[in-house]
Amino acid sequence: MGSPVPSVDERARRRLRARFGNEIDPWLEELPALLAALGERWGLEFGPLIPQGSMSVVIRCDTADGRSAVLKVAPDRARLGMEADALATWATPHVPVVHAVDAGVGALLMEAIEPGGMLRDASRYPAMESVAELLTSLHSHGSAGAAFPPLTHRIAYLFDSWAGQRQLHPELVELVPEDLFARGRAYAARLAAQRSPTALLHGDLTPVNVLDGGERRGLVAIDPAPCLGDPAYDAIDLLVWQAGDVATIEARAARLATAIDADVARLIDWCLAFASMFVLDLWGAGDNWRDRAAPLLSLASQVPRS
Repeated sequence: MGSPVPSVDERARRRLRARFGNEIDPWLEELPALLAALGERWGLEFGPLIPQGSMSVVIRCDTADGRSAVLKVAPDRARLGMEADALATWATPHVPVVHAVDAGVGALLMEAIEPGGMLRDASRYPAMESVAELLTSLHSHGSAGAAFPPLTHRIAYLFDSWAGQRQLHPELVELVPEDLFARGRAYAARLAAQRSPTALLHGDLTPVNVLDGGERRGLVAIDPAPCLGDPAYDAIDLLVWQAGDVATIEARAARLATAIDADVARLIDWCLAFASMFVLDLWGAGDNWRDRAAPLLSLASQVPRS
């Protein structure tokens, strides 16, 4: 008999409701039976929930042959199916190996990354060579097939999401005025529409979605929002994270451009387009969030007017 199915705590339920609304409740009610069926079919011993994310329920587990694994189940079956397709397409050690998929029920079983610490929690910025290796590996191994949406769709989704938050929280409009937000959105749309090399992008390469794969494996990307577009887009979060000032972002962009054979101006342009989004993301995060937001507001102000 397999291990007991883990229960989804109230914090995880709140994260899912914040994303999907109360319509998620029937899915949550059916989840224990779904997990039990998957555990039986795939021979899983369940461990604890991983308390992260608002799009899915993620559980540590072991396979029947003793491998450490992660089971991800999501109500958005189409999105999870695209994630599984992208991970399978990237034939590289810089993404998890997919063990099993059931797109019909929204389930993905993949290897657990060890030691697996998030880049977000690292004490220092990674070597630029490691960042370059991750980006190059993703963009050179992936297939830019037509099954994935264009980058323009991803950009619209991100800005639409923040636009909704701005309606709910007027203080966000005070922090980033509407003109600045709109200029960033328009500039991002223009960059995505311009002719450029096209690759299968991770689409959400934030420090939360980059794990420590150990000395031999390097950085490992998880939780993609795959789309097709300009490879420079995937570098944005890694250039801005822990930068502290505009000069650091520009210096990183120059080093990364050399390492991945990219246009440094293009990398910086993408950072400009999303600078206002980074400011919004910092809102209320720690006592010194305004100090950390100041250089990003300066960067956002450099976005050219259309």
